[in-house]
Amino acid sequence: MKRFWIASCLLTAAATANAAVTSSTQHGPESDSLDAQIESGDLIASLIGTELTGDLGWHPANTAPADQLAALTDGAGILGSGLTGLLNDFPPAGEPTKRVQYDLAAAADVGAIKVLTGNNGKDGRVFSTFTVYTSTDNGGSFDLLGYFESDLPGTVNAGDFGSTLVTVNDDASPVLAAGVTNLQFNFYGVDNTGGQYRDPFDGVNPFNGIDDGLSAPNTSPLLFEIDVVQAVPEPASVLLLAGLAAGACGLVRRRA
Repeated sequence: MKRFWIASCLLTAAATANAAVTSSTQHGPESDSLDAQIESGDLIASLIGTELTGDLGWHPANTAPADQLAALTDGAGILGSGLTGLLNDFPPAGEPTKRVQYDLAAAADVGAIKVLTGNNGKDGRVFSTFTVYTSTDNGGSFDLLGYFESDLPGTVNAGDFGSTLVTVNDDASPVLAAGVTNLQFNFYGVDNTGGQYRDPFDGVNPFNGIDDGLSAPNTSPLLFEIDVVQAVPEPASVLLLAGLAAGACGLVRRRA
């Protein structure tokens, strides 16, 4: 019996130790195929973000206000113009093309972040690369939550899919980031105009230490939606089991 409890405690500890911020990617065949997964009433729904220093504005073809900052949180996906969220091309290597900050109404626990991109043209503009920074002191300081790539560098989209949804969460906790008051997003170029995805850097990527062997991108995505989903508290039964397991671990240690 003692061996069973020790094994259980080790598994619990291992699961906690291995908890990590992670991301997953879905592709849809059309630009609106993943619209049903847009969150309604998330923490930044209908908020107009603040463009930060270093932001490169919008693609010259994207001139309608409804396709710019408002589009990123309106829950509507791609609009009739077909230009929704089209970011500016030709960012310098290693630099973002869009930098935007959202200030929450009150501190909140974030459970997930979703980024939806796509293009009616089903080309390299459907990919996404972005970083997320969070603040818990009303924007006084920010910490990197993570760097995220929708796909493996070198992936080619030649008419295969029209939308991409990246979901960021913690693989061992319902809370991705606790007590968040502000978030900053940096979005990068993604494509070489030939439908091939690549990371934003020439040479080694400082976020992951990998050189993808490709030149930096010159083409940017159409950013349809950013969702910041509030964390759902653990059910009381799960918390009770966790407490019992922790108590049992302590009991085993005392008896060992």
